[in-house]
Amino acid sequence: MAAVKRYAALLLVAVLAAASFSSEARAAEAFNLTEDGWYSWQVATVGEFTEEIFYVRVKSGAPQEIEIIGHWCHGWKRSRTHYPESIDLGLVDTDASIDWFQQYIGDRSDLSSDALAAISMHDGERAVRIMIDVVESDAHMDVREEAVFWMAQSESEAAFAYLDRLLMKQ
Repeated sequence: MAAVKRYAALLLVAVLAAASFSSEARAAEAFNLTEDGWYSWQVATVGEFTEEIFYVRVKSGAPQEIEIIGHWCHGWKRSRTHYPESIDLGLVDTDASIDWFQQYIGDRSDLSSDALAAISMHDGERAVRIMIDVVESDAHMDVREEAVFWMAQSESEAAFAYLDRLLMKQ
């Protein structure tokens, strides 16, 4: 009986891992981020600012760096002129962009902070909902703290309302 349970647990882990890899592959394929190099795209953003540009460096089919240039970031590590060879994907659907960044939030990812920052700069309730879900999850405390930080930076009224409620609980 123990062998059957162990086999079932291993099978479940394998199915979940395959689903995770499949989701990541679909997101990369939807954005066509398969070649090595820098990619860039824009989405509708929070507030009065309309130019958030997301840069992602891909190597061997996997993102290595996420950088953002916009109204308050002004390029975390470089200026916009340092990306002359990026493949510009243009204006991307907000949900598709959020889906792509969301897969890199988690304890397993070195890209969590940058992915949370990027999501917080997307317009709409979905971005705020994802941040709230991270804060209320059992994710590592560092990831949850970063979600709170990026919500506070987002200029979203819904994010501020949530943070007010969160502070009132203290």
